[in-house]
Amino acid sequence: MIIRDSAQHLQRWIRALAYLVSGFGVLAAGTGIVTAWGHVHSSFVTLRGETVSIQGGGLYGHDSVSGASQAIGQDFVTVLVAVPLLLVATRMASTGSVRGHLMQAGALAYFAYTYLLMAFGATYNELFLVYVALFSASAFGFVLSVISFDAARLQDHFSPRFRRRTVGWALIGFGALLTLMWLGRIVPALFTGKTPPGLENYSTLFVQAGDLGIVIPIAIVAGSLLVRGQAFGYVLAPVMLVMASAFGLALLAMSASMALAGVAIAMAELVIFSSLALIFLVATVHTLSSVRRRPRAAPMGDSPMLAGGRSAAQVVA
Repeated sequence: MIIRDSAQHLQRWIRALAYLVSGFGVLAAGTGIVTAWGHVHSSFVTLRGETVSIQGGGLYGHDSVSGASQAIGQDFVTVLVAVPLLLVATRMASTGSVRGHLMQAGALAYFAYTYLLMAFGATYNELFLVYVALFSASAFGFVLSVISFDAARLQDHFSPRFRRRTVGWALIGFGALLTLMWLGRIVPALFTGKTPPGLENYSTLFVQAGDLGIVIPIAIVAGSLLVRGQAFGYVLAPVMLVMASAFGLALLAMSASMALAGVAIAMAELVIFSSLALIFLVATVHTLSSVRRRPRAAPMGDSPMLAGGRSAAQVVA
């Protein structure tokens, strides 16, 4: 098993949390979609003296048109991609699938980060407590999933054809590129005293704060560990790739939703995000296809004992 013997009892909790997240995810995202249409936008002057167009109705009625259209675009990906992914992965994980466990952790990471932003950054609405529940349940599920892995055993389930250095450098490059892109938006505004792009009617740049404080450091650490061949890199990197692929699709859906709402899109950022979405999708498929159900056999002359004192013949994916 790739799950540590001492953590087997956690699997029931992880499954229960995954099903809870799936149900609440459909409720939250479905409500956003159903209430998204037919509203008259209104104008709002912010405390910084900027005039912002407000959605004017539906679940995201108090968000800006830009913010609401992005939330609606992501809601479609949550319902059509993220929820089915989490349910399928949880089912696979319950049968002992190595890929299932990795996909489940990645899907939980997607929900944890999505609803962290919704709970702490989006304008308050009727589903606030649902967002808090989604963030809490998925965050605990993600943490329990990660600490359950036996990283040394998981490493043995990767095929020799897995391009770990290429994938690792892709994660590091992603972190560096996203850092430069967000700092390019924030730093000039700090020096000029102007309002940074994208603040609109919100109190702070909560997406950029989350990316710079959470996503980027984890991506760089995961990539660095994988490049160096460290065992825990084989846990973090696939999880980050699954999460990043889901977010890549969400970003494309956000862009399409913004275009339909008549919101101007920064073409440079659209090109960057589209390229990253494609790169991560390819990297995720390659990584998961490199995972084998049974571990590599120990080379002749090596000790047949693996982590936990069990022989290679006793370890099943």
